[in-house]
Amino acid sequence: MIDEGTLLVLRSANGAFSCRTPPLPRDWNPVDRPHVANLVHLDHDVFRVYLSTPVRIHTSVRYKLAISELEHLPLKSIIEIRHDNVEFSYYRKDERLWTKVAESSSPFMVEVFSHGTSPIIVDITAR
Repeated sequence: MIDEGTLLVLRSANGAFSCRTPPLPRDWNPVDRPHVANLVHLDHDVFRVYLSTPVRIHTSVRYKLAISELEHLPLKSIIEIRHDNVEFSYYRKDERLWTKVAESSSPFMVEVFSHGTSPIIVDITAR
């Protein structure tokens, strides 16, 4: 659960690095269920608006992950990239670049890349 305060921290974090295109998952499977979602703040709540959908590859049992065009998102948008059940990354859209602001290898904690050498650890368990 990403709450309003965590989203504000993600929007203001310095980040670990910037890139032109974030590393997006390309293949989909029902076990890991990778996705790309935009985190949207509305009335003190944060919602995931999924920008990806699995699409079956013609004449195959495999699926690829179709992702909406990320360049149309407004500046300071935060996207969540899920690779598997525990590996999440969070990127902020800046001018012409995406900045990796946080990652998680646990469903309960998010490591936010702030200034300095020590990241901020945010407990995201439901209260």
